[in-house]
Amino acid sequence: MNSSSVNTYPQSMSNLQLCDTLYYGRSSNQTLAAIGSEFNRRGLSKSWCDTETNKLYLTKTIDWVADQVEDKEDSDEEASAVVLPAN
Repeated sequence: MNSSSVNTYPQSMSNLQLCDTLYYGRSSNQTLAAIGSEFNRRGLSKSWCDTETNKLYLTKTIDWVADQVEDKEDSDEEASAVVLPAN
């Protein structure tokens, strides 16, 4: 999901940025040793990363589905014409 490079010191990275660079292959201009050190200092774990990443993906998916339903309802309202009987 996050594909841009993280170009900040590990102390300034969010927890998810640390996870992304350490475990999920997101690029950074910082060494993995520095990122890993900050990761451990914060007491994070791989299971925490997996859980939070799954929450993020699930939330994004739910938001997308809700938008699709809303868009369909909007288009149905616009497309439905009232047909009156001929006199």
